[in-house]
Amino acid sequence: MTDLTSYDIALLLRLVIAHLLADFLLQRKTWIKERSAKKWKAKTLYLHALIVGVLTWALSGYYQNFWIPLLVMLTHFLIDTVKSYTGNTLKYFLLDQLFHFIVILIAWYLYLMPEINFSEIIQNIFYDQKNLAIITAYIFTIWPSGFLIAKITENWQKQIKNDGLEDAGRWIGMFERVLILTFVLINQFSGIGFLIAAKSILRFSDIKNAETRKDAEYILLGTMISFILAIFTGIAVKPFV
Repeated sequence: MTDLTSYDIALLLRLVIAHLLADFLLQRKTWIKERSAKKWKAKTLYLHALIVGVLTWALSGYYQNFWIPLLVMLTHFLIDTVKSYTGNTLKYFLLDQLFHFIVILIAWYLYLMPEINFSEIIQNIFYDQKNLAIITAYIFTIWPSGFLIAKITENWQKQIKNDGLEDAGRWIGMFERVLILTFVLINQFSGIGFLIAAKSILRFSDIKNAETRKDAEYILLGTMISFILAIFTGIAVKPFV
């Protein structure tokens, strides 16, 4: 397999830049509102897709190739059209961007094939013990650990006031565990100490306050369980990486 060169990476970055410029800098809020209201009938939807195609062609450097920018333009139009029928929430925004970046990767592959064998790259990722161990660790740390913590703290959760942001604690815990697992895998244990200290300082005043003591103790207890699971997961996979 031919290794990726700096030129290949630069091409991918140029395609990403074309998307970012078209989707965020050159797309007005009024266009998004019109698309949400008129769906596929919105004229600005077609204009936006055209801008995506032109920028992709201009920044690609492959000026004799028109069909790949055309493919990017058409898929961008279809993805945005589908999004116009969904809610304007973080979930659908992230899905929208994910599909756009998948198209960018496909376009990148089409520009460079057959120099890059993506099937071989995927095989190297999913048949390598180190990569599989790391993937397994992160999956366990992000999702199953969260369910386990919720079950362990279920009885205590009933004793606190649930007046915080919906699902905020779950997301905070996920990010904490990802950071801790990463620190363990790269042997930066001082980062874990910093996180523990920061979380303790934030909750120190709440513990002294009788009204918020239960809430603070519950959060710190959940944090400790979260930290322990992430740390021991990292330690468990270290021999494989």
